[in-house]
Amino acid sequence: MGEHIIDPSEIIVDKAGTVKEDLLHANPWLRLLARFFDYGWFFLVLWLGRILFHGHLPLGKFESFIPFEFFVWIPFEAVFLTFWGTTPGKFFLKIKLRQGRRFKLEFRTAIKRSFNVWLRGLGMMIPGINGFCLLIAYYRLKTLQTTTWDREDHIAISHSPIGTWRIAVSSVFAAASLLFYTTRG
Repeated sequence: MGEHIIDPSEIIVDKAGTVKEDLLHANPWLRLLARFFDYGWFFLVLWLGRILFHGHLPLGKFESFIPFEFFVWIPFEAVFLTFWGTTPGKFFLKIKLRQGRRFKLEFRTAIKRSFNVWLRGLGMMIPGINGFCLLIAYYRLKTLQTTTWDREDHIAISHSPIGTWRIAVSSVFAAASLLFYTTRG
């Protein structure tokens, strides 16, 4: 009567000859770089939007309190995670999200995750608060191998080995595009 019941999702079948990914432990720096790679290309799209709207974007008037660009990214990231299961930065740096057996998140889960990353992980990008939030997220990721928002929705993040050139290209692209956006905006 006191036997442990195994849920079918807990059964792992390993067939001979299947290719296994060489997965690495959670890397907070790669995750941060992937996020800023995404912000970089998104900000370039926003910069083109500013040109089309003659220097003013909707919601731009709130930018003095909270940098709205980071908030605007939330639904776009959720759409990427729902339809493609990844974002451009995560794809380029070989970071995968998985919820159970699904490699694509449901939209509700994806929007909740994106919002929590913006609020709790990045501190809404408000100077001072964001540094504090990033330190807490870094500590939890290094010690527990997960963040609170991923743990709440049972999302597993995996990292595949990547070449140094990917890190260099994504770093230069993210830095250059963010600098370009802030100086041209």
